[in-house]
Amino acid sequence: MRQPRLSLIIILLITTVTLQAQKTMPLDEFIIQALENNYSLKISRNDEAIAGNNVSLAPFLPTITGTGRQSQTDNNTSSSSSTGELSRTNLYSAGVNLNWKIFDGLGMFTTYSRQQELLAMSSQRVKIDVENLIMRVCSEYYNIIVQQNRMESALTSLALSKSRYENAEEKYLLGVISGLDLHQARIDLNADSSAVLMQQETVISAYIRMTNLLNAGHEINFNISDTIILAREIDIDSLRERTLSYNNQLILARQGEVLSKYDLDAVRAQRYPNISFSTGYNFSRYEYPWAASSYSQTNGLNWGFNLSWSIFSGFETNRKIANAKIETESSRLAYLDIENEILGELDLLYNTYRNNIIVTNFETQSAELARASLEIAMERYRLGSLSGLEFREYQNNYLNAINRRLTALYQAKISEIGLRLLAGELTE
Repeated sequence: MRQPRLSLIIILLITTVTLQAQKTMPLDEFIIQALENNYSLKISRNDEAIAGNNVSLAPFLPTITGTGRQSQTDNNTSSSSSTGELSRTNLYSAGVNLNWKIFDGLGMFTTYSRQQELLAMSSQRVKIDVENLIMRVCSEYYNIIVQQNRMESALTSLALSKSRYENAEEKYLLGVISGLDLHQARIDLNADSSAVLMQQETVISAYIRMTNLLNAGHEINFNISDTIILAREIDIDSLRERTLSYNNQLILARQGEVLSKYDLDAVRAQRYPNISFSTGYNFSRYEYPWAASSYSQTNGLNWGFNLSWSIFSGFETNRKIANAKIETESSRLAYLDIENEILGELDLLYNTYRNNIIVTNFETQSAELARASLEIAMERYRLGSLSGLEFREYQNNYLNAINRRLTALYQAKISEIGLRLLAGELTE
């Protein structure tokens, strides 16, 4: 009967020594490593780099093209008075041409500003991905702390059940209690042993998830030794003000609204004329080996201005402008919708945060009382004034109080981080 307990203790000792032998890392190091190694974040930064490359002065600059050509033509000419003569012509030409758009209804300025806005939006998406990753790392970090604390309480309960079983075994041998009480003590000991093993699996799974977030391979090479400390109570009014000004989702929505206005300006530019300047230098040479004048050659510089104006397009420009105005209005409504959703989420999360702080205070007091009651109950059980079933009830009350406190503490901390995220403070 002692062999299963011995195996359990050996497993727990090996696991505990393995985790303690790893490097203890604070939360800041986890966040830094995750930001450096996360693949999705690297992809977002690559998209930002592409958007940065797209911001250029190309719309304002001229285009220069060079051309060159060489061709040969063979003609066989025959008539009623001649049998046929072969004539060959060689052509050589080259040129350099410059085209410069001078005015296009300010479309070039709109294009440049639009690319700048797309870059800003890409950078904003990177910030959103960063704060979401930070939120995931923090959630898993504090979850590990909670699960490790639950492991400690489960081990405490296992030690008490082991002591109770050994006590019941001695009393049974002395004939003080029946075999039924001994069997019940053994059942409770087995239940606590299983609970410890299941909690051990939960702890290891949490470490594995954190390892995946860090992209740190398949070995757990770190350890977490920390406590959950709640910050001072946050004021909801200041949170609303910061959320409206600094929430990254709202900033992205405002940028989308600005982008839709640039799209409208780009369509309006089609109503104006396009004026461009072009110049070039061209050279051409024809060679006629069969003629008296064996070649002809031309070269020279050309320049001029070009104007084009779409006077009537079947109301197509009006249709595009009308649709662009609707898109602009939709972007404005989308921003208001996101703002309403985020402020509602802020209120819900703040309510959860406040309630969990209160619950944490209650459950902290309950856990302290439950522990004191458990110590008294253990002493009474040893003296024989308390039955095993009654002692088990005190034991379960202690475990339930500890778990309720840890759950409320975790929810309060995650709600606190979520409020910081909504206020745009995680990426400051």
